[in-house]
Amino acid sequence: MRKHATLSFLALLPAVILLASCGHDFWATSSNGSNNPSGAVAKFAYVADNGSAAISEYTVGSGGSLTTVSGSPVTAGVGSAPVGVATDSAGKFVFAANSGGGVVSYMVDRTSGTLNPVAGSPYATGTSPVWAVATPGGTFVYVLNGGSKDLSVYSVNTSTGVLTAAGVTTTLAASPVRGTVDPGGRFLYVTEGTAGTQVFKIDSSTGALSSVSTVAAAPCSSASGITVDANTKYAFISDGSSAVCNYSIIPATGDLQKISTTSISAGTNPVAIASGGNGNFVFTANKGSNNLSGWTVDSSGNLTPMTGSPFATGAAPSDVAVDPSGGFVFVANSSDNTISGFTVTSSNTLTKNGSIPTGTTPVSIVVTK
Repeated sequence: MRKHATLSFLALLPAVILLASCGHDFWATSSNGSNNPSGAVAKFAYVADNGSAAISEYTVGSGGSLTTVSGSPVTAGVGSAPVGVATDSAGKFVFAANSGGGVVSYMVDRTSGTLNPVAGSPYATGTSPVWAVATPGGTFVYVLNGGSKDLSVYSVNTSTGVLTAAGVTTTLAASPVRGTVDPGGRFLYVTEGTAGTQVFKIDSSTGALSSVSTVAAAPCSSASGITVDANTKYAFISDGSSAVCNYSIIPATGDLQKISTTSISAGTNPVAIASGGNGNFVFTANKGSNNLSGWTVDSSGNLTPMTGSPFATGAAPSDVAVDPSGGFVFVANSSDNTISGFTVTSSNTLTKNGSIPTGTTPVSIVVTK
């Protein structure tokens, strides 16, 4: 039996007190002030539930509320143990890489949020995929293969979602951890633990990759999660131990240059990192300390901790996503099978909205327009 869960704003204090007394969580839906003047929010959220071999589907309400899509989760075509979900910037397609091999392409029903597997899914990948990345325009998809230490490259039919393999794979220096594409769709960044981060330039016609550099992990101990700000000016890498490093991006090549000569303290085991608010904020999901670190970003790419940081999450947070409006932050908690939600306030801090159940062992989350 599938669960249907809705977390919504409770405007009346007595109702809030009643819910609290019953031990339920809820989403606060207060205004985001100057950080979200348009009031626009994402429309759908998708979570890779590694333990239950499924993708959970949610609609995103005007105050950051999550409502389970009817029929969620989707299991058709998922394959074994999804480890990463990716989407294009328009939210037309979702791509799921599976640790047992294969990548599934889904077309998003833009009315209901339901995912429909595309014909031909799952598509062949390398050995033991660990992550999936899509270009913002949805033209290309890259699957990071941990076992074969390479990248599978696909072009996407932007009408049907069908994937076509590029015919060659790109070999990596070491086993990949995570990756991201810059908002302009020009550069791909792949983290590889102590081996650092590989930078690739994307051929806009074919999706083929040309190597730019390998950036050393130092002053961080390794490279785990990575995010690029909305303007492709700065990149931030979490080291998976207890720190974050910040870099400026060379516009012509995408190469990274250190900003700080020392690492920036984060929580324990910051496995995932995300930026939002037009590049004004950075967040890490700290799996070892069950919390979320948050920083504001200045005009030089330096980080200042948010008031109240770190913020408590569920158990073993494994991924973090900021909705496209920049007003809400969502965290997938892999040990207690929940999603934690936060609102970015006008005073540049976070208020926790509550939590909602998801599938077993959620490890990746994306939020779409």
